[in-house]
Amino acid sequence: MAASLATAILPSMRKTAWLAAPALVGLTLVATRLVPGPLRGSGGATLLPSGWRIQPAGRQVTVGTLPLNLVVTDDGLVFVTNNGYGQNGLMRVDPATGTAAWLLRVRAAWLGLARAGARGADTLWMSGGGRNRVYRLVPSRPGTRWTTDSVVLADTSDRLFLGGVAVLRGRSLVAAVGNLSDSVYFIETTTLERRGAAAVGHRPYTAVADAGRLYVSDWGDSTVSVIDLTGGPPYRRTAWFVGPHPSALALRGGDLFVALAGSNGVARIDLATGHVIEQLTVALDQRAPARKDSLSLAGSDPNALALSPDGRTLYVAMAGNNAVAVVRVGARSMRVAGLIPAGWYPTAVATSPDGRTLYVANGKGGGSGANPDGTYIGDVITGSVSIVPVPDSAALTRYTARVYALSPFSNARLRPVGPSAPPPATLGESFRVRHVVYVIRENRTYDQVFGDVAQGNGDAALAIFNDSVTPNAHAMARRWVLFDNFYVEGEVSADGHEWSTRAFANDYNEKTWPQIYSDRRDWDLTSGEDLANRAESYLWDAAKRKGLWVVNFGEMTTDEADTIRTNIAGLRGITADRYPGFIMSIPDTVTGPRPARWWPTTISRWGAWSSVSAARRSGPPWPCSRSRTTRRTAPITWTRTAPCCWLPHPSRAAAWWTAPSTRPARSFAPSVPCSACRPSVSTTPARRPSGPRSPRAPIRRRSRRCPTAGRSTSTTRTPFGPASRIAI
Repeated sequence: MAASLATAILPSMRKTAWLAAPALVGLTLVATRLVPGPLRGSGGATLLPSGWRIQPAGRQVTVGTLPLNLVVTDDGLVFVTNNGYGQNGLMRVDPATGTAAWLLRVRAAWLGLARAGARGADTLWMSGGGRNRVYRLVPSRPGTRWTTDSVVLADTSDRLFLGGVAVLRGRSLVAAVGNLSDSVYFIETTTLERRGAAAVGHRPYTAVADAGRLYVSDWGDSTVSVIDLTGGPPYRRTAWFVGPHPSALALRGGDLFVALAGSNGVARIDLATGHVIEQLTVALDQRAPARKDSLSLAGSDPNALALSPDGRTLYVAMAGNNAVAVVRVGARSMRVAGLIPAGWYPTAVATSPDGRTLYVANGKGGGSGANPDGTYIGDVITGSVSIVPVPDSAALTRYTARVYALSPFSNARLRPVGPSAPPPATLGESFRVRHVVYVIRENRTYDQVFGDVAQGNGDAALAIFNDSVTPNAHAMARRWVLFDNFYVEGEVSADGHEWSTRAFANDYNEKTWPQIYSDRRDWDLTSGEDLANRAESYLWDAAKRKGLWVVNFGEMTTDEADTIRTNIAGLRGITADRYPGFIMSIPDTVTGPRPARWWPTTISRWGAWSSVSAARRSGPPWPCSRSRTTRRTAPITWTRTAPCCWLPHPSRAAAWWTAPSTRPARSFAPSVPCSACRPSVSTTPARRPSGPRSPRAPIRRRSRRCPTAGRSTSTTRTPFGPASRIAI
């Protein structure tokens, strides 16, 4: 059970806050227990682990894991790619019978799916993700048998990772996007020979083409790359800025529509000028505050587009809202006409040839639930396809009302968050919050750890890490706060850390972690790039903007040659450089080296630190004197005969014990004494302290000389007993 103390926040002067991710700390009112899954008496609604509810329109057909794309052939059949943790490949859905069957199983597939050909003679093209392969499927018997072949564009050790594919009609070419190689590759449709390549923007996602140009959405560059096809190779590229994290594309005449997953928006580009002439917000809360660099706060996650056959309606899949926005497209403007409820995390949309039926691929299908049988979460959650008759105005109004009713926005107890009111004078100064510790305990649900807590809203049958296994966590819950009704969308560490530290996992995270966890793609979700880790969007960024002092212990770090490094810009300069990060070889029962013990020992001293003068509060909470007794331990006494030179120092320093900084800074890692104050440690046998320790448990004696004060400082302490350690 890996965990980390993500961050400590220490403001100057009177208030102190700490942070590190879902730390579980006393008691709350017991609510009626709601278990993720179908809700009785709700008319068919399903509760998600996040607290949202879904009740998708139309008929539902279960498919494989994480369907990311679908196409409809002229004979009315629907083909959908499965690109998640489980079996990858292509499935065929028959809308008439509402059944799905495998058409092609492959080792890897991701996103790309396109069709070409006349009625009854459709050819399908599918990308092979990390296998760097493009598959071609040709019907040998209409509707029943298909012949499959493929072309390999590079060895699997090369970083291409093929994504979206587009058919270049009239040119006998297919374009395949290399998501990791920042390129697009051209394949001859008859011979399957490679016919060149072109560089595009960073982390390209998918592509569409018209008679003379290929348009590629640059997921990581906020641009659309435009490849001029009229001159042949070498192809010329221009880039049009559109907005944060462009993903899906749709063409209509002289317009290009772009889904902006990073800003709740859809951009409309005039192909003649290459300029964005309109941006439309698609979000449940139209009052979402605007950002300087985007349309509004992220969260609705528009990530797929489809145009009706007449081009007058644009369907936008809103993965973060479990809905499809119906957008009316006029000559000069767009407007949201209504919303259609979808399944969990819609990822693709398409219409039937006659425009009367809408097909929606739901990446996470109909929800999830507890897995007491041990089934891995990547296999628990399967996708689905919704088959929805296109609604008229009255039906669309009813659907829109349902979408809002299913969302948390229907909760009357939700209210706008304003400035915090001061505590009542009758409670006194002790009521103020001075310290917040945010501890990430990943890979475990509430019920698995705290399901046995009688006061909480849990299921004891699922508590496999109950009080007998996690006594420290339970002790903290009894002493402080028990978050038994705190819901989140994360399924694994990859998206869980994003939800825990910034309250959102974007579409790049959600669409790539299943490939990473199934060994089909290399890890890059803590690269620090804006696509993976959006700048200025995390808890520590918000804390620093408020002037709080933040210290990070292990969150989003890597260990290299005894030095802790982070790629996250906001964590640089505030990360403890000797605290171990994600190291599976360190069990929870081991406290670790002395630097790693800085945070739990500091917490125990906060009470004494409150009496330290304000001038010393730029450093850590180190007491002048402290004596207390903890459970199963002998008394721990801290004595200091003179103030020492505890000053903040940058966390980028090579050693834990460094000389003090003489210049103030805005953000620092844990303060430490000067190099002359480095303690000398001697261990001598001692009598056994109370608690189940070894009969020869040592007493550690530390002495140091502080040249600044000219006096000596000594500290004597007995070891912690097992039950007094803070499990991290």
